[in-house]
Amino acid sequence: MSDREHYIELHRQLHQQSSLHFTGKSVRKYVETINSLITKHQCETILDYGCGKAQFWPTEWLGKIQGYDPAYEKFNIEPAPADLVICCDVMEHIPESEIENVLTHINALANKWTFFAIDTKRAKKRFADGSNCHVTIQNPEWWQEQLNKYCPRHTLQFETIK
Repeated sequence: MSDREHYIELHRQLHQQSSLHFTGKSVRKYVETINSLITKHQCETILDYGCGKAQFWPTEWLGKIQGYDPAYEKFNIEPAPADLVICCDVMEHIPESEIENVLTHINALANKWTFFAIDTKRAKKRFADGSNCHVTIQNPEWWQEQLNKYCPRHTLQFETIK
C-alpha cells in the first residue's frame, strides 16, 4: 500500500468513526478572503480540495462549488477543473512523500487561482494507530517554497491556532 493509500484509509476510518470528524468547518475562517479572491480573479467556479464533509459552505457558493475528498465517499470522485481551488487545513494531512503530487494535481485543476490555509502545528486529532493527523509539519518558508514550485498561482495563509 502506498503512502497515499495508507493515509486515505486512515482518514476514511476517522470519517466513519464520527460525524464530527472532518466536517469542513475550517473554511468558515477564510470566507471573506476567498470571496475577495473570487471577485479579484473573476472566478465563476470553485473546487474545495480536501473538503471533508463540506458542511460549512456559504449559501452564496452553492451552485458554483464542488467538493473533492478521496477519503469521503460522497466527494471521492475525480473533480472537474475550477476557476478557484481552495484547500483549507488539508496539506498538513498529506504525507511529505505526496506533497509534490497533490500540489501538481491542485495546480492542474485550477483555471485561475488557488487558496491555501495550512496548519504548521500538530493536530489534537489522532488516527486509530495513535499517530497525529497532521503528518507533514513544516515551517511557513518550507510551505511557501513548495507552493512556489508546484502551484505558483496562489494565496497562502497559515493556521497556527485551533
